[in-house]
Amino acid sequence: MRACIHLIGCGFSVLLLATAIGCGSSDKSGGGGGGTSMDAMAAQLDAQNAARKQQEAAAAAKAEADQQAAEAQAAQTPTEPEKKAAGRGQVQFGGYYGAIAGARRHIMDKLDRLPWLQAVQHFQATEGRLPKDHAEFMKKVVEPLGINLGFKEEDQEFLYDPSVPPWGELYVVAKETAESPPANAPAQE
Repeated sequence: MRACIHLIGCGFSVLLLATAIGCGSSDKSGGGGGGTSMDAMAAQLDAQNAARKQQEAAAAAKAEADQQAAEAQAAQTPTEPEKKAAGRGQVQFGGYYGAIAGARRHIMDKLDRLPWLQAVQHFQATEGRLPKDHAEFMKKVVEPLGINLGFKEEDQEFLYDPSVPPWGELYVVAKETAESPPANAPAQE
């Protein structure tokens, strides 16, 4: 028992001695020298934070300038009407019924494409080439055979693009109004 009390007393003495000496980290009088290192670390952290904020501000300003330049360039280039592949719209729900509806939509789109695809293939077999543009596609492929190209809204029209391999692609685009010239038309002065 006496040894135990002696051990506790020694431990308490060591604790008091360590507390009295201290680590000097909060001593600002310069006795331990640690206070200045804490102040220097805080100043260094503040400097790093300020540098990081400046870098972030510079990056944000550059991104803003790039975005404005892209918008200005987009405003200068003539815009092509938004193209959407002819066919039915996307299925808006998921799960089992969505999968069934999606499969039905896919099959119906394939069936809607068959008549004009076969007509283009026949045109290529007889003429040795694809229709050169939309006008020739409509005049020599669709109208003579009376092909139904599918569903479109009142303010939309079909557009055949022969540049998409292998047989071209049929798109639904917004109709051009009388006031706005086509995207690739030269500007009138």
